[in-house]
Amino acid sequence: MQIAVDAISAGAGLGPSIGGMVVYFDGLLSAMARRDDVDRLVVFVQPWTGELGMPSHPKVELIRCRGLPRQRYGRVLYEQTAFPLAVTRSHAGVLFSTCNTRPLLFRKPNVVVLQSIQHLFFPSAFSAVRRSYLNAVVPRSLRTADAVIAVSEWERNEAIRIFGLDPKRVFTVYHAVSNAVRRHVSSTPAASVAGRPTIVMVSTLYEFKNHKRLIQAFAQVVRRHGIEHELVLAGGSADVTVDELSAVAKRSGVGDRVRLLGAVPHERVPELIAGADVVAYPSLFETFGLPILEALSYGAVLVTSNTTSMPEVAGGAALLVEPTDVEGIANGLATAILDHGLRSRLKAAGPHRASEFTWDRCAEGTLAALKFAVEQPL
Repeated sequence: MQIAVDAISAGAGLGPSIGGMVVYFDGLLSAMARRDDVDRLVVFVQPWTGELGMPSHPKVELIRCRGLPRQRYGRVLYEQTAFPLAVTRSHAGVLFSTCNTRPLLFRKPNVVVLQSIQHLFFPSAFSAVRRSYLNAVVPRSLRTADAVIAVSEWERNEAIRIFGLDPKRVFTVYHAVSNAVRRHVSSTPAASVAGRPTIVMVSTLYEFKNHKRLIQAFAQVVRRHGIEHELVLAGGSADVTVDELSAVAKRSGVGDRVRLLGAVPHERVPELIAGADVVAYPSLFETFGLPILEALSYGAVLVTSNTTSMPEVAGGAALLVEPTDVEGIANGLATAILDHGLRSRLKAAGPHRASEFTWDRCAEGTLAALKFAVEQPL
């Protein structure tokens, strides 16, 4: 099978700092290239990111889209006009659209990965123009694709319900542990990033990621239990800024105990997780949640949310909390720090759960969707 891969629609989500698309391309394309039923992967990449996240393999051919505008609106126009022509010239048998949308004029077999539907649940995280575009193009992309890949069973059910999709065309294909984390797990865990134990959260600073409530909950645990921990937040500003969270920490009385690292390189994520006494991820909404899987890989004591896809991914290997309840998050953090029996159980359960998510399985599921698309009648 010869497959054209869209690596341009991820836009700024494919960058050198924290972001799941680098993990996704590196892991999935490497696994696909190893398969006998894949002959060629023609990957269309942004000129400015180039080889970032792209495996070096004889089957992987990178095509830099040199006419691709860097500005979002120009990129969207390119995706819907020039890009279909470029894919046609590649002579690939199927287009693999990896980030929510597809070129609507492309008439050959096409599979769309629904990476996120946050714009429907948290519209304030998106500009009005971007929200309008997503509301218009995502439904049409999904309804006209030959197959759709959802990244969790929760998201699959939501996509079928919201967009009225034929369940036979919607495949659940999980992500897997990043190759950087997988390589690092076998090495000696790094020391904590500070002189005292840390609670770590790795995520871009979106409102729905729930950093403010986490800071408030952390402050409660400090006051009630006198813990020595610092809260370390790694992630670049989005609709929430580092300055805003710094102000929340000061108002909560823990300004000197909350470290805001900003955006960090992907290669630094493993040391942050490995050095943590507790990993926190009380997000309000996830379609998958790669940080959950990364924490489990290290046998970290993980506190995450009891909503959307997060219980599905954690699979009983994490402490679940109600993310809108500051008191509940605080109780979860305190339990994760102070209950040594629970800590031992979670540390043992995490790596076993994480081992169930592999890029080979992701490649197998992805190829099943691609083959389904190719076999559909014209």
